[in-house]
Amino acid sequence: MATVTFYTHVAAVTPFACRLVQKAWASGSRVLVWLEDESARQSFDALLWSFEAASFVPHTVWLPEETTQPPIGAGVALACGTALPPLAADTVVLNLADVYWCDAPQPPVRVLEIIGDDLDELAAARNRFRAYKQAGFAVQHHNRTGKDG
Repeated sequence: MATVTFYTHVAAVTPFACRLVQKAWASGSRVLVWLEDESARQSFDALLWSFEAASFVPHTVWLPEETTQPPIGAGVALACGTALPPLAADTVVLNLADVYWCDAPQPPVRVLEIIGDDLDELAAARNRFRAYKQAGFAVQHHNRTGKDG
């Protein structure tokens, strides 16, 4: 069964996202980080090279309009856009955009959603939560209020 995990009330979304990507990649998962737009993609790309002084997460940039599948040879690909692509069944998607992966042509079996404290962001996340549940995803929730990152 497909699963979506929501991490809400994350104090520092971007560093938390980097650590989550690093953890998923280190476990051997194929990871696609889906960002809101090209600017966010470029910022996250730069951050993955520098968020920890002693290590980095090898990754590639994927332009969905160029190929049908993300080149996740390194384990992690970064992309953005509104047209969600079909993915290999074992791909973990870290969704950092306001898109609904349950509506993708071939929904992934694992989606991670990170939400901060912004009221608009929380409202959008509630809508995605309902959509995933209605689509038959198992929904997990971790409230990060008061926790680091």
